[in-house]
Amino acid sequence: MVIINGTIQAKVKTGGGLDENGNPARPSETFGEPIPARVITNNKNNLGKQDGNTFIAASYEILIEPQTFEAERVRLTRFGRDMGEFSVMSAEYLETVGSVKIIVKHADKTNNSDAGN
Repeated sequence: MVIINGTIQAKVKTGGGLDENGNPARPSETFGEPIPARVITNNKNNLGKQDGNTFIAASYEILIEPQTFEAERVRLTRFGRDMGEFSVMSAEYLETVGSVKIIVKHADKTNNSDAGN
């Protein structure tokens, strides 16, 4: 049993392939249905700075009820707040607790080069 504090949504690609003229068609990307989840902060660092830009690096552990989960990108919410889009680093079934554990990573770049002026 997972104690729920948020949701995870997998980014799904649809379409693509070739159009009616045989040219490559771009797939569209949308987010799937929200899956109830437990979102736990693994690491969050607000001190990154590169080339005059600051960034936040964060990783989270997500627990969901047992199900097939295959995604490269996800969107998270926690306590009703949108946390943004993340890259999936790993997903594994935890037999001992009967949950799927997903590790995601995020680096949010913001331009704060004139901060403090």
